[in-house]
Amino acid sequence: MISIDTIFYCVILPCLKYPCLLILPCQWIPVWIKVASVIYSITFYLFNAFNKIYKFKCTKEWKNLRDITGNVVVISGGSGGLGYSLIKTLLERFPSVTIINIDKIPSTIKDERLMYYRCDLSNSLDVQETVQTIKEQFENRINLIVNNAGTRLAFKPINKLNEDEIKRIFQVNCFAAIEVIKQLTPNENDERQCFVVTIASVLGILNPCKVAAYAASKAALISFHQSYEQELRVHHVDNIRTLLVIPGQLNTKMFGGFEPPRQFWAPTIDVESLAKYITYKCEIGERGTIQQPLYANFAHILMSMPYVIQVWVRKFAQIDDCLPDE
Repeated sequence: MISIDTIFYCVILPCLKYPCLLILPCQWIPVWIKVASVIYSITFYLFNAFNKIYKFKCTKEWKNLRDITGNVVVISGGSGGLGYSLIKTLLERFPSVTIINIDKIPSTIKDERLMYYRCDLSNSLDVQETVQTIKEQFENRINLIVNNAGTRLAFKPINKLNEDEIKRIFQVNCFAAIEVIKQLTPNENDERQCFVVTIASVLGILNPCKVAAYAASKAALISFHQSYEQELRVHHVDNIRTLLVIPGQLNTKMFGGFEPPRQFWAPTIDVESLAKYITYKCEIGERGTIQQPLYANFAHILMSMPYVIQVWVRKFAQIDDCLPDE
């Protein structure tokens, strides 16, 4: 399906990056415009290169995940959706990996390299005990952590939510991830490298109707991850790197059951493609943020615009009208 993402990344972005390739062959364009386009293209390239350097910057050697023998991956909520695709991709890409899936139900993937730890992620004590057990058994081998677990409530207004429901969704979507990071990442004296991935949601920025608790929990998760990332930077921690993933609607069961509006402008994301992209970033240890589809990159900008523009854009996108009552 053709979408704005396809047009942008295949046509518009290359033109924005290197306009000189279009301008230089044209005889009728003034020389000064050609020179300016070359300078612009070179500047754009150098900035991208400089940004890339910062994503990999460290004072110690960072090994490719493929080069670490016997590494362990800890993933929460890996039995379905994006987590399932991530496990499948990791098993295919890394022959020596051991994957620990923390979830309430086991994965249907059958592989001796996949270990299952039953855990009710909505129960803080269960999370603490499970994470402590994993720490005791695998602490020195954990090189990748993927906080993927997520849940939502029925689509309903705020005045129909109860306190226990809100606590449960925050526990699964945010507090469990914090506990995993606190317990399983290397301490000050540990030289072990560890890559930490946080799977959030664009709904944590755009906050549509009927998903207040889910949106708030994902907003909290985004803020936690970003603050944690800056703590590592300020304290010059080089053996821990982080990746924040802010996707739009995935083609999974969690937000299925209705027809997403404006598919041209806001296409549904294929979880297998996203899983492969995340795995690639994990393999090479590239810090940063993945925001898909295209509109997710402008979510923060929209929410800082004047109120009337926010309302117009939201009405056009039908973001507050598309969810059914449950």
